Amino acid sequence: MLLYRLYLEARTPPVARIARLIADDPDERLPGCPSKDTVHRIIGSNEFPGQQANVISVASVLAREAGWDIADTVERARSAWVNANLTEPPGKPLSELDPYSLEVHRSITAASDENAPLLPTYVIRDHDRRVQGKVDRAVSGQSVIVTLVGESATGKTRTFWEATQQLPPNWRLWQALDAASPSDLAADLEKVAPYTVVWLNEAQRFLLTSDSTEGERTAAALRRIMHAQDRKPVLILVTLWPKYWDKLTSEPRDGYSDPHPHARHFLDGSSIRVPPTFELEDLEHLKEASAHDARLVQAAEHAEQNQVTQYLAGVPALIQRYQTASPPVRSLIDAAMDIRRLGHAEGIPLELLEAAAYEYLTDLDYDLLPDDWLEAALAHAAKPQRGIRGPLTRIRPRKRGATGGPVRYRLADPLDQLGREARRHLSPPLGLWDLLVHHSTPADALSIGKSAEYRCLYRTAAILYKKCADLGSSKAATRIAGLLSMTPRQGEAIKWYEKAYSLGDRNGLRFAAQTMVTNEEVDWDRVKSYYTRTALQGDLFALHECRDAMFDWEYDGDSEEWLKGEVTEFFRKFTIESAISWHERYGREYNLGRLLIIAGKNARGLKVLEDSALKGDFMSMFEACKEKRNSSGADSEIAYLNELGHGKHMASHFAPIRLREIMSSDGRTEECIALLEEMSAKGNSSAAKEFAEMAHRKGTGQDAITFLYSLHKSDIGMSCELADLLRQESRADESITVLTPLSTTGDSRAQHKLAKILEAEGRFDEALIWYQKSAEDGTYDAAHGAVGLLLRAERASEALSWLRSISNPDASHERVECAEMVLASMGRHEEAKRVVSYGWEPDGSVSASWSITPS
Repeated sequence: MLLYRLYLEARTPPVARIARLIADDPDERLPGCPSKDTVHRIIGSNEFPGQQANVISVASVLAREAGWDIADTVERARSAWVNANLTEPPGKPLSELDPYSLEVHRSITAASDENAPLLPTYVIRDHDRRVQGKVDRAVSGQSVIVTLVGESATGKTRTFWEATQQLPPNWRLWQALDAASPSDLAADLEKVAPYTVVWLNEAQRFLLTSDSTEGERTAAALRRIMHAQDRKPVLILVTLWPKYWDKLTSEPRDGYSDPHPHARHFLDGSSIRVPPTFELEDLEHLKEASAHDARLVQAAEHAEQNQVTQYLAGVPALIQRYQTASPPVRSLIDAAMDIRRLGHAEGIPLELLEAAAYEYLTDLDYDLLPDDWLEAALAHAAKPQRGIRGPLTRIRPRKRGATGGPVRYRLADPLDQLGREARRHLSPPLGLWDLLVHHSTPADALSIGKSAEYRCLYRTAAILYKKCADLGSSKAATRIAGLLSMTPRQGEAIKWYEKAYSLGDRNGLRFAAQTMVTNEEVDWDRVKSYYTRTALQGDLFALHECRDAMFDWEYDGDSEEWLKGEVTEFFRKFTIESAISWHERYGREYNLGRLLIIAGKNARGLKVLEDSALKGDFMSMFEACKEKRNSSGADSEIAYLNELGHGKHMASHFAPIRLREIMSSDGRTEECIALLEEMSAKGNSSAAKEFAEMAHRKGTGQDAITFLYSLHKSDIGMSCELADLLRQESRADESITVLTPLSTTGDSRAQHKLAKILEAEGRFDEALIWYQKSAEDGTYDAAHGAVGLLLRAERASEALSWLRSISNPDASHERVECAEMVLASMGRHEEAKRVVSYGWEPDGSVSASWSITPS
C-alpha cells in the first residue's frame, strides 16, 4: 500500500520512466536495477516483490518525484518488506485443508466398498458450472463473491469444496471460524491478502448476529475487500439458506430502519440457487457416477424424490440421532423398526405404535414417563434434519379436507433399512405379536403372517392368515395349507387347499392332490377327480402330472391307459388352440412350450422354452435340449448348451450340468472338458464346478487347480470351486486359506464350505461359527451342521435358543427338523413331536396342540 500511495502522490509516472530514472541514477546510490516489468509488478501487482533492492530503488525514485523525505521513505519501505517476509498472510494453503474442516457433511458409507475415497464421487450440475465461471474470473485477477442459496444439505458446501480444488496452488483459504471471536472477525478480514478464498459457510452466523452492529461491521469489511485494488484477487464464498438470504437482502419497509445495509449491498447480485433435487440430466450423470461408487447406488435407490445430496449427508446424522435418543423416543423408533421388519405396511397406526412402544421400555423408564410423553416424543421424532424427514413423521392426506381412518406414522426409510439389518437376529418383545394380530389389517396380516411362519410361530401365522382368508384371500388360504403340508397335519392342509380353490386359486385342487398322494393310504379316485377338475379349467398338463404321480406312488391301475382316456375326454371339451390360449394366460411357460410342440408349432414352442430357460426354468432348458436333439441332432443340443454357458443369465448355471451329462454319455469327455474350461474362463462358476470334478476323476486335478487359481480372485464362485477341488486333492489347508477371506466378507456359500472342511479337520469350534453364520443367511443344511456340533459338545439348550433366533425364510423348515432332533436328544420326545406339527410360541416354548379350520 505504501508504494501505491507514493505512486499516486508522484502523479502516476509511466513505469518506463521510473525504470529509466533508476538506471540513470547519477550518484549510483540506488541498490537495484529493476526492469520496466518489475517496476510494474512492484507498484501495481499484489504479488510479493522478490528483491528488497528493487523495492528500495522504486521507493527512492517515487519519494523524490512526490516530494517525500527520501531517507524516511526508504526506511519505511525496507521495514514493510521485512515485515511482509516475516508475516504469513491469513489462512492456510489449500493443500493443508480437508473437507470436514470446512464443514462438508460426512456421507453415508457402503459396506461393500471399504476402500472408497473420503467423499462420494461428485456429480457436476448446472450450478457447479455457474460457480466455476465465477472462480475462473478470480483466477484471472478479479475479486469475486459467490453466494450459494439452498436448503439444508442440498450440496452447497460440497460445491464450493470442489470449486476450490481447481484453484492454483498459490491460493490460500481463510474461514470465518478461524477468527478468535465474532467481535474480532472484521479486524481479521482487514488482514486478508490477495489470492485468498474467504470461506463464509452458513454466513448467517457472521452477518445475522445478536448485536446487529457486529454483523454490519463484518459486512462492511467484506465490502472493502471486494473494492480494494491492493487486495485483488480475493474469492469470497458464501452459503445461506433461503430464509436467511431473504432476511439479509430485503429492502426495508417505508418508515422502518434498515438493519442490514452493508450485508444487502455486499450480497447483491451474487446468488446462485442450488436446487433441492436432482433434475433428469443430473440423474443420468448420477447413474454414470454410480458405476464407480456404491454410496451413489444406495442414494439413487433410496433417496426420497431425487433428494440425493440430502440422503448422502442426512442419513449419518439421522442414525446418530436415533442412537442417542431418549428412552421414550428410542422406544417408539425401535417399535416402528420391528413392526416394519415383521411385515407391516409403511403407515403404522398411532394406536399400535403407542401400545408397542411400552414393550421396549424398562420398568424404570416406564415409571419415569411424564403424562405428555407421547406427544413430546412424537414431536421430537418428527423434526427434519439436513433436508430429510425425521425418524417418525405423521402421514397426512394429500387431498385437502380428506379425513377418516386412524392417524398413521411413517418410519424414515434409512432407519427402516437399519432396523432390518441391525435387528434381524433379535426376537421382538413377546407382546408385540399379540398387538400385531389385534391391530393389523387383512392386507398387513398376510405379510406379518409370513414373518411369523419364518420364525416357526405357526399358530400366530395361521391366525394372521385366517384373518385374510375369512375376507376372501385365496393367497392366505394357500399359505395356511402350505404351512400345514410341511407338517404331519396333511389332512388339515388338504381342507385349506380346497378352501383356496373355492376362493379362486386355480391350483388349489392340484396342490390338494399332490398332498394326498404322500399319505400312506391314497384315495386315488379323489386324487384323479381333483386333477381332472383342474384340467377342465383348461390345464391339459394336470392330467400328465396325475399320470406321473400314479407312476411314482405305485398306483395299481394302468396310468397310461387312464391318461389316454382323460386326454381324449379333454379334447371333447377343448380344442388344441383353446388349450394353448389357456396356458398363455395361466399356465407355466414350460407347459406352453411343450403344448405348442405337440400342436406342431415347433418353432414357436422352442422359442417359448428358450425364453423360459433364460429366466431360470431348468425344465424348460431340458425340454429345449430334447427338441433340438430330436430335430437337428446331438451337435445342435451341444451348441445350444455351449451358448447358454457363455451367457449372464440363470440358464448359464444349468447348462454345464446338462452338457457334461450328455457329452460324457456320448464318450466326448475331452471335448467336454475343453468347453467347460472355456466357460469357466468367462466367469461361469457352475462350469468350473463340472470342470473341476471331471479333472479330479481324470487325475489332472493339479492342472485344474492351477487354472482355477488364475481366476478365483475375480469371482466368489470360482473361489468356492477352487476350494472344493483343493479339498478333494487332500490340500485342506489351502482350501481353508482360500475360503476364509470370502467367509469373513459374508458370503454364506463360502461359510458353509469352510465349516464342512473345518469340521472334517477336527476344528469344531471354528466350524460351528461358520455353520451358524451360513445358516442365519438361509443356506440349506448349514443348521444341521451347527446343531450336530452343538449336540456333540452337549450344548443342546444353546442349540434350541440359537434355532429360535433364526428368521431367514430359507431356513424355516430346516429349523423345525433340527429342533425335533435336539428335543429328542434331551429326552423331550412329546415336545419333539409337537414342534414339528405346531411350531413355537413367541416366548420360545413349544406350542400346545392347536387347530385351524376353514370358515
